[in-house]
Amino acid sequence: MPEEDVKVKWYLRPIGVLLLLFFVLGPFGLPLLYKSPKFSKRSKIILTIGVIIYTSYLIFASLEIARQLYMRMGELQDILNK
Repeated sequence: MPEEDVKVKWYLRPIGVLLLLFFVLGPFGLPLLYKSPKFSKRSKIILTIGVIIYTSYLIFASLEIARQLYMRMGELQDILNK
């Protein structure tokens, strides 16, 4: 059976893989990217790098938010203890 005639499941289609990579699973969706027959080797490498950069940004942004919240909580605690 030719590859074109085979039905590709929704989670292996390009839009499904992209949604899962960037909005649901993050780097845990990379195995789906590499299983998908719809992406070329070059696009898989580019998307892998993109997911790593995107995930790193989200981690650093979350850490910065947590740091800011911790500082604000300390300020509030100082105000309440006066």
